[in-house]
Amino acid sequence: MYFLGGQILFGGGLIKAILLVIMVSGCVLHPRIRVAAILSSTWLLCIGFLIVEIGYLIFACGMSLGDVLLSYNDYYFLLLVGPALLVFRGAVSERVLIRCTILVFVICAALAAAQHLTSSPILYTESVDGSFSISSWMFGGELRAFSLFGSAIEFGLLCAFSGALGIALTRTMPIRGSLLFLASGLACYTTLTRLSYLVFFGACTCSLVLTFGKKLSRGSWQPLLSFLLGLATIFIGLNSVTSADENVLQDAGSLLGRIDQWIFFSDLYRHSTLAHQMFGLGLVQDKSLLSLYGIVIDNVLLALLLHIGVVGLVLFGVLLTRMWIYLRREAIATQQPFVIAAASLWATFACAGIFDLLFGSFGAIFALAILCERKSGHRTGSEPARVVGSTVT
Repeated sequence: MYFLGGQILFGGGLIKAILLVIMVSGCVLHPRIRVAAILSSTWLLCIGFLIVEIGYLIFACGMSLGDVLLSYNDYYFLLLVGPALLVFRGAVSERVLIRCTILVFVICAALAAAQHLTSSPILYTESVDGSFSISSWMFGGELRAFSLFGSAIEFGLLCAFSGALGIALTRTMPIRGSLLFLASGLACYTTLTRLSYLVFFGACTCSLVLTFGKKLSRGSWQPLLSFLLGLATIFIGLNSVTSADENVLQDAGSLLGRIDQWIFFSDLYRHSTLAHQMFGLGLVQDKSLLSLYGIVIDNVLLALLLHIGVVGLVLFGVLLTRMWIYLRREAIATQQPFVIAAASLWATFACAGIFDLLFGSFGAIFALAILCERKSGHRTGSEPARVVGSTVT
């Protein structure tokens, strides 16, 4: 948009379509693929449920087929691509992927620093046709650095991942890893977003545990600790409501706004029919699909309940849990820095999901970790072979 005067050359839909074609082609053309061993039961159940759910959302919730597919694209596409990419496991060099990640981070961090120092977005915050916009880039009169991302929190996830990667790299490259960690922390600060800080702290803490811990069970409690950290943040924020401090980072206004939204949507769900509670109301956090209510959901639990009901929540809850377990086991078994960083970021999903919807970002990180993960027979570490060879089942 910067070079085209606010015009969008192509949208994210085209990139996702290309990714889907590549994935399907690989599954069809791969000569030795064993589908049963790769596509887990939970993953297949989630896909099957979404297919059946199309009819329910159309006939019971009044959504058009286009709106249903758009909602699936917003929430689930990148999340479901990751397990499917197990057919390409180890197809990308981890060294190349780490170098590319650091290069992208350096570019994005430099732009974020410029945005922070100049208090100017520098780039367009909305396309001419209105189909793309940066969310919440100003808060309390201060600019939240978003770099090349759609929001400050999305850029904050890159900073958190880079920080966790820096810690994982310190085992073999202590100076470079430490510099990456410090640079990531400074870049994360420019987002002026409390959730970015929480995710950064949680991811880096988990990376320390997975990198330098000795027990095979290490890191297993990190998601729970991350969730409790998120809850503690809510209580601390409520206690500061009466504070006269005008610091944007201590302002409880955004938290109170979220709580109002959660109460509204919780009441809406509670008073819906049993069928809607079980299979959803079809509500999606998308400005083109949520215009009826005009407010956002910003909570994974409520988002899944409102869209696909308690049945969908249970299925995707199990899938998310098993994806995290898979990454943790592979991180311990291979001790690959990129996989450790991915598992560390995923450990914060329980915290991030309290305050925002970031299915796509976490799904993309999972997919990248799969692409560079070493195959059986090329692993290091001390975990038993029965754990190493497990899949997302």
